[in-house]
Amino acid sequence: MKYLFISAHPDDLEFSCANLIRYLTSKKHSVEILCLTKGEFGTYDAELVGPSLAKVRVKELQKAAKINGVPQEKVHFADIIDGFLKFTRSNIKIVKEWLNQIQPDIIFAPEAYYAYYWQQDHINCGRLSHYIFSSYQKELVKPIKSLFFYGTLKPNFCWPFNDLTLGKGSLYQHKSQLYFLKWMIPFYSIEKINFYRKKVGKWNYVEPYRRISKKKNGLKPSIFIQAILGIISHLPFFNPTGARYYVSKGNSSFAFTVRKLRSIYYPKKSKYT
Repeated sequence: MKYLFISAHPDDLEFSCANLIRYLTSKKHSVEILCLTKGEFGTYDAELVGPSLAKVRVKELQKAAKINGVPQEKVHFADIIDGFLKFTRSNIKIVKEWLNQIQPDIIFAPEAYYAYYWQQDHINCGRLSHYIFSSYQKELVKPIKSLFFYGTLKPNFCWPFNDLTLGKGSLYQHKSQLYFLKWMIPFYSIEKINFYRKKVGKWNYVEPYRRISKKKNGLKPSIFIQAILGIISHLPFFNPTGARYYVSKGNSSFAFTVRKLRSIYYPKKSKYT
């Protein structure tokens, strides 16, 4: 059985899936990771964004994955640029090609609908994964048996554990993200508390997941809940304005690509366009 964990950014899986990944690798299951971006804009310092930060974040994910039992050669990057992970045909094609290359049996992706962290890259990562799972099975070399969403508010499966050390240890490999980890680590301890003891047992903590049926019943929240989540998604804390996804100087291929993408997705949101 081959498992594929898909993330939007290099530090996403350690927060949500570290304990399950470590268990699967300890039982000699094949586990691979597909990170759709390299987190090029994962800083508020405009001088650090781009390929240099990407190289750092790639190494950080490789180190974290190694702690959880996933070797470097099984950590893949789709090279979509951070902040521009949109639900588009081109990105559907990219993810589909990776799925055909890796050929997993089961995939894990960020919650696309009942999410507590409504960051657009995360949401679109989940939507892309689900769309391929539900609509493109015939175009896959190997059909996907199951899709699980992580980081969900509506779990129907929980992975139990008693020790936070492993998850925190792999999270701390992302040293370039220490600014964000300052609030992530305390929330990690709270978010993992086992509120499902009647179903799971007397474990201290759980990682919540939502197994998705190929039928669409119950997939999305009500229109009212979607409206509330839509308002939340426009808060700068979750989704920075287009001004953040900007390269201040340079004529590199990265800078050129960012400018091109900005002209498409953020044409009127910033004085830098």
